Amino acid sequence: MQSLKNEIITPEMKEIKLMIAQTVAQRNSLKKQMQNWYDEHPREHFPSMRDLMLVDATLSKLDSFYKRLWDYNNL
Repeated sequence: MQSLKNEIITPEMKEIKLMIAQTVAQRNSLKKQMQNWYDEHPREHFPSMRDLMLVDATLSKLDSFYKRLWDYNNL
């Protein structure tokens, strides 16, 4: 396995890492909102569930894309 000090990070990969960080922050915010919602409305559907599902899917795609780029540039 290659040493991390020799890791290649392209400008595109840096941009994706930033997008991942922003998406994680958005996901964490939605999860906190969901917890607060269910604390106050235990019998009702969380109104932003679709947003949370979209953020989860986006995060998964970004992560997969970053992994493919990392593998291409570092393996």
